[in-house]
Amino acid sequence: MDEAIVGEHERRQINAQVQRLLRDLGNPEPPLKLEDVRQLLSLDLKYYRSTDPGLIAELTHRFNLLAKKSVPGLGRHLLSALSKSKLCAFWVPESARILLDEAVPLPKHRWIEAHEVSHSLIPWHRGFLLGDSKQSLDPACHATLEAEANYGAGRLLFLQDRFGQDARDLPFDFTSVKALSHRYANSIVSTCWRMIEERNPEQATFGLISVHPHYDQIGSHDGTDPWRYFIRSKQFRLQFPHIEAADIFALVGRHATRRRTGPILLVEDVLIDVTGKAYEFTVESFATQHAFMTMGCLARVRAPVVALA
Repeated sequence: MDEAIVGEHERRQINAQVQRLLRDLGNPEPPLKLEDVRQLLSLDLKYYRSTDPGLIAELTHRFNLLAKKSVPGLGRHLLSALSKSKLCAFWVPESARILLDEAVPLPKHRWIEAHEVSHSLIPWHRGFLLGDSKQSLDPACHATLEAEANYGAGRLLFLQDRFGQDARDLPFDFTSVKALSHRYANSIVSTCWRMIEERNPEQATFGLISVHPHYDQIGSHDGTDPWRYFIRSKQFRLQFPHIEAADIFALVGRHATRRRTGPILLVEDVLIDVTGKAYEFTVESFATQHAFMTMGCLARVRAPVVALA
């Protein structure tokens, strides 16, 4: 899937909220300590099990207050909804609490927690997430809210423009991604994403989070397509708007070795821009036991082939 695009106006407002928070924290060095963020915002973090009767009772009470009446069987319906939606965390504004499913793998906790913190920071999210607007039920609106919270989480965990400055001092490759992942204490997937979007938005770069072309259990997910996210820099969107996730996955499939983890491929391949000009891209894929990532960076204009008489 493509990440919903966050508008420029919304980006400026989210950046202002994150900048104010980081300033109040004393402009910390990486890695950001989320416990300091929760303390400053007076947020409580609680882990739950989807079958926890206390959780169901709390949510039932919350929704009954919103409905201004008692809804018969609401607890049973909420339990069913939690199970079917595979919800892994949510923010409860009334109690200033973040609830995180204890079944979620530990490496994902940091991003998910920052995502929910972002919901609490973004002023217009409170009304939507309280469910008091018909617009909040619209799938496109929900996708926008989630994209805004993801944007805020990235700007928070990677300390606004600090990550971009650090990334520009390093090559565009997975060695740098792993080094920055360690420095900022964030997952390799989220660091790969930031590398593409934040290192140099004026450079045409792309990323694909997908299944392994030869071992589909690596990077597996609930979607119908083999890719999960297609990430593009601002310049790539402008210069190669017709290139789709399927095109990149096919490119990866042509070159991928049969290694299960570690470096999977490092090649140069050609993409045609919107004007019909051919460009060579350096493309690299890397796999962990749970994720398969690809990054591509425009290297040069492809030299024209001249036929000799």
